[in-house]
Amino acid sequence: MAGTATGMLAGVEDVDWASLSHAYGDASDVPELLRGLASADPAERDIALDGLYGAVHHQGDVYDSTVACVPFLFALAGDAAVEDRGAIVGLLRSIAGEEEPDPDEIGGLFEDEDEDAAWVANFVTAAALVRGRADFFLERLADPDPQLRAAVPGALAQLHSDPARAFAALRSRVPVEGHGSVVRSLAEAIGALGVAHEELRPEAGRCLADVLASAGADPAVCLTALTQLARCAPQLLPADSVESAVDAMRRAHEAGPGATDGHQERPRTDTMVSYLRELKAAHQPGIDAGLAHDLLRELHLALDDRTEERFGLLHAQLRTPDRGQRLAAVQEAGRLLTGWRAPNDLAVALLARQLAEHDEDLSRAALSELAYVHPIAGVTADVLAACLVEWEDDWDPADWQRSLFGGALKALALQGDARAVPCLAAVLDGGGGVPERLDRWVKAMGPRARARLAPALHDRLARMGSRAGGAVRARLTDALGVCAPAASLPLITTALYGDHYGTALGALARYGPAAADTAPRLRELARDTSSADQHGRLSAAEALWAVSGDATHVLPVLRDALAGDRWYARERALLIAAALGPDAAPLAPRVRALTTGTEGCPAQAAITLWHIRRDAAEVLPVLLDQWTTTPGSRPAAAACLVSMGRAAAPALPLIRRELTSARRHDNTGTRSNMRYDVAADEDLLDSCRRLTAALG
Repeated sequence: MAGTATGMLAGVEDVDWASLSHAYGDASDVPELLRGLASADPAERDIALDGLYGAVHHQGDVYDSTVACVPFLFALAGDAAVEDRGAIVGLLRSIAGEEEPDPDEIGGLFEDEDEDAAWVANFVTAAALVRGRADFFLERLADPDPQLRAAVPGALAQLHSDPARAFAALRSRVPVEGHGSVVRSLAEAIGALGVAHEELRPEAGRCLADVLASAGADPAVCLTALTQLARCAPQLLPADSVESAVDAMRRAHEAGPGATDGHQERPRTDTMVSYLRELKAAHQPGIDAGLAHDLLRELHLALDDRTEERFGLLHAQLRTPDRGQRLAAVQEAGRLLTGWRAPNDLAVALLARQLAEHDEDLSRAALSELAYVHPIAGVTADVLAACLVEWEDDWDPADWQRSLFGGALKALALQGDARAVPCLAAVLDGGGGVPERLDRWVKAMGPRARARLAPALHDRLARMGSRAGGAVRARLTDALGVCAPAASLPLITTALYGDHYGTALGALARYGPAAADTAPRLRELARDTSSADQHGRLSAAEALWAVSGDATHVLPVLRDALAGDRWYARERALLIAAALGPDAAPLAPRVRALTTGTEGCPAQAAITLWHIRRDAAEVLPVLLDQWTTTPGSRPAAAACLVSMGRAAAPALPLIRRELTSARRHDNTGTRSNMRYDVAADEDLLDSCRRLTAALG
């Protein structure tokens, strides 16, 4: 190994490392890893750091060898001759944990009590060792090494036992710090302390406002200060916050990729440390890794429900000349449009505008998000239709769904636009793969468009062998059932007597009385208790009710499901019972019992009880309670309230509040890339508007 460790590792050989352990056995290799951190060779330092994360601190675990490493890590971080000391501080922070360890959460991994207690003790001891030396970080706020100075503020905010003292030290550094990455780190730490400690919040806000005012030409500092202000003191955000963010984006674009992140070239090693560094530095072509993607994302998260600012920022992001920033903005558009209610159509129009760039990655990303937001993306239909014409010869049956043609077809079909029909028919006729949830595409279309598509669905299904392609057969059958053409009924009915009878049940339910001849077979399937497939019995019962209108053989199936312990079967049975209405009266006692307790579906049980008994006084209190406790039930509950008419008047305050909410009903504020159910939320809003109009 090039380079030698100096006196800061004195005593490392005095530790009996072989008696200690890490993720891969005994810890006798740890001294060499610690020496590697002190190497003059950056590749050796990467390998050593990767080894410590991979073994001594494997996936966040803490071993007795981890505890033994802590004093030596502090010694290395305190020696000016060692490079990459900021990375060592990051390792110490990770070992200590974001919060002081909770033995109740950590314990329980081992059956042996002594072994489990020793496991917990490692976490507790290591955290205490690191946190107990938090003054170490205070002493290095003015260290000559900017990389170390940039690592220290976050460590103080996370680890110091006296937040006020840590805050005062951080604040005192702001006016004298001249390195941009360190100022950003100071601002982030001050913001974190302000969020975590209410008593520090006013002063933190004033300090961050000063950072913003003095950010000058550094776009990263500007965006960081805006983000932290939005998190801990939003009232101090300047009126031109969006304009400031947009200007920072422009300056970052003009400066070029990497101009603000302090990235320095160094040898590549076959380590996770090196991989993550390269991934960040080359995040997207044209993106400044430390700015456009990460900081703008953080700013969006901090602005939260301030949708006027967020959509204003998004519109600017989608218009920027920086291709990489726009690519990041497309994903942000999907998160924002599915999680929050847009004030107008501009965001989706700007998403569609990306398709004109003739950039495959940008177009693919935009098409994906347009499919998620199809209920509110009607303004993009003409653009999507034009794209289909342009790309209609550029697809292959085997992977057409991954092509730009496939993305445009999905987005347009989900809007219910009839211009998707010829292309979809061509895919089906040409042997292209059948997409999942094709029935959703077909449901979105009007009767005339469905009638035009039905022959292609019929022919494709008819060409399949009797035992071929269960999943594909189900998709085609479900889609054909939505169209319900009379000529296709024999084709679907035939399947009812074969190996794939389950695929026919949903389609027959949509045919209704036209499929009355299948009632004997459906009764047979509904009575079949020899199979563990309760879902199949329920599907048969649902189809039987639809084709015959006779509840005699349906009620026993529903009763069994409602009495069972499978929540999904109960939920399905409740939906079917609601369709039966008063004919499900014998089930009312069990349904009523499900409106209380912890069996998982009180909202749907109340809705079903309403359809059975039409007693608003009985179910309204449940719906009002569930409106708050289970937001996911709101679309169905609102539709139920509409059917109650004037009896739903007590719900009016909740309805009005829903209409003023910036968030979609199922948005719980997660920081993930989750896409929410726009279609259900738009149905909810429609029901709420109808209620206010009727009860206003």
